[in-house]
Parts: sequence; structure tokens; C-alpha cells
Amino acid sequence: MSVFKVGRFYWFEFMYDGTRYRKSTRQRNERAAIEIEAARRTELARGESNLVPKPPADKPEVPTLRAFEETFLAWVRGDRDNVRTQEFYATNYTRLLQFRPFAGARLDEIDEAMVELFKAKMLTTKSRGKPLSRSTTNRYLCTLRKALRYASRNLRLFDRLPVITIKTSDERQREFIFNDDDYQHWLNVAPEPLRPASVLARECGICRGEMLALQRDAVILNDEPNEKGLYGYFNVKRGLKRDSRKRELPITAEMRAVLLPLLDESQCQYVFTSLTDRTQPLSPWTLEDQIGRTRKELGLDPDAGLHTLRHTFLTEKGLTVDAFTLQRIAGHANITTTMRYVHPQRAAIEDAFATRREIVPLKFPLLAKRKKGRLA
Repeated sequence: MSVFKVGRFYWFEFMYDGTRYRKSTRQRNERAAIEIEAARRTELARGESNLVPKPPADKPEVPTLRAFEETFLAWVRGDRDNVRTQEFYATNYTRLLQFRPFAGARLDEIDEAMVELFKAKMLTTKSRGKPLSRSTTNRYLCTLRKALRYASRNLRLFDRLPVITIKTSDERQREFIFNDDDYQHWLNVAPEPLRPASVLARECGICRGEMLALQRDAVILNDEPNEKGLYGYFNVKRGLKRDSRKRELPITAEMRAVLLPLLDESQCQYVFTSLTDRTQPLSPWTLEDQIGRTRKELGLDPDAGLHTLRHTFLTEKGLTVDAFTLQRIAGHANITTTMRYVHPQRAAIEDAFATRREIVPLKFPLLAKRKKGRLA
């Protein structure tokens, strides 16, 4: 039996008397689809079927993954304005092509078995002396899945899509957070512009990509603080992974102190600018290099960096604000993502157990009335 699933429904495809027949069963149950396929074969044998043979291949020839690269990247560039997103897919597609079975395979030949070979290969491959993480492999698989879906569903080059499973259950979660001493030492050692970037990440939880995309028109700075001690706000609206990340974050005194020099030095619309040319935005690799050197000099945890400072901020706020407020501050689309950033501290757990209700009812009034009524 040749039954397979396309989208929500099962399809059948088989050869009979030298002719290929293919059609949707409109069934979501595999057993029911198999029965329909058997019935169609029987109808053909009796000459009672109205099935139309699959037409000859008048479609364009299905390209290989390598030949499809330009088509896919052109679609990505035309469908998305975010340059970082375009770079993400271009980089990951290049990594896919380095796996020879993928590079030479037609898109309709890439199946689950080939995907599993790729996973096994990636998890044993080393980069800079370290094995690739599962999250890195997942990024490559997401790009492959997107390319195949575009070719199948948008361009109609082929029908059957392989099942590509992205496993996240065993992803490494960040547990390290900065204490006050580590944070102060970090600021003392961090060079420019890592130091102001660290202050922003620690004070409001902004991500590195959002920082690098921050422009003058999004920053509203006041000379005097308001009644809550805040000096304005900035709109996070660029460098986002999704629209749910758009948010407005207040500016504290510490944030104002590092934003003013950045705005004075900048000679373009960006807040963070290149160290050698203030008319150009800052490259993310500059911060990446500075983070590595600072972490090594202080001998901190391998996770220490801007994202960990954001994690520290969210963990700290998780002790004082509700989860939905924290979700809005972090810009998370899903509340479950926010909960990963919240690690209840031992003192908070002890406080929860130590809290007692002052008034404890001795009996349930309704139950007491019911018993009294029965006695009457």
C-alpha cells in the first residue's frame, strides 16, 4: 500500500497496468485511507473506476537543493525586510549544502532517512573544537523545512513533504545569573561599546539584536525624571524576531547615563555605531569578540554575556511582578517562554511556605446547615 500524508489528509499513489494513479482520500485516518486505496484498485480491476491517471510530468523539473538556493534566497529577500533574517537563512542554507547527500539531492528525494543522517552528522561535527549544539542543528533543520515547504506549497514543484522533527525537550537551558559582584567586575573590565550594551541588557532586558537596531527616532529622553524616577522611554520596534516583541521600555538613570554618550558619538540614525566609522552601525561581531575576551579575563561561566544579563534582569523581576507583566517586558509571544526565565530563589520559596492565613474557618457553614436540616 502506498498511502502518505500531505497536509491534513492522506493520499494514495500506485501503478496499475503501467499507469500511475494519485489522488487525495480526504481522510485523516490512515486505516480509512488504506481501505479507500484498496477499493480504488478493485474498481480499476473491474473497469468501474473513474480515476484519472496522473498526467505526465509537464511541470518544471524538480531542482536539487543546491540549484534551488538562489530561488529560495530571492523569495526570502523579497518577503522580509529584516536584514538579519535574510542573513540567518543564507548562512543556514550554506551549511545545509555542505552536507553532500543534501546538496546533490532533488527536493522531492529528501526524506526522513536523509534528514536523520544529517542530524547524526551535525551532532558529531565540531566547530572551534566543540561539538555543535542541538539548537544549532535545529536552526539548519528549520531552514530546510522552510525551503521544502516553499517549493512544495507555493511553487507546487512536488507533493510529498518529509516529516522534519525539531526536538527541543533536551535543549540546554541557561541557569547562570550575574550576582552584584560579578556584574560590577564585568562593567569594570568591559570595553566600549560592550559596557553600555551590558547596562541596557541588565536594566531593561533588551536583546543584542534589538540594541544594534535601535535608532534615534525610537529614543525619547527627558532632562528631568518623572515622579517615578524615569527619564523617558524607547520603543523596541526594529531587529525583532516577531511583532510580539514590539514594546515600550522605560529609561532609568543608569540607562540614561550610557545612552547620552552613545547619541553624542553617533553620526547616523543608529545609537550603536562602529568604532572606526561613526556613520555606520555597529557590527554584532564586535560585541561577540568583546564578550569572549571579557568572559575569559574574569573567568566567568561560559554562558556569561549580554543574553545572561537579560536573563538576570528577567529573573530578578520575576520575583516582584506577575508573569504576564514580565511577558510584556520581555516581548515573549508565549507565556511558557517567560516561565523559563523565572527561577524561584530559595528565600522566595521559604517565604511562600512561611505565609499563613490569618483567618481559618472552623467549619463549613453550608455543610453545617445541611446536617442541621437532616436532624430536624
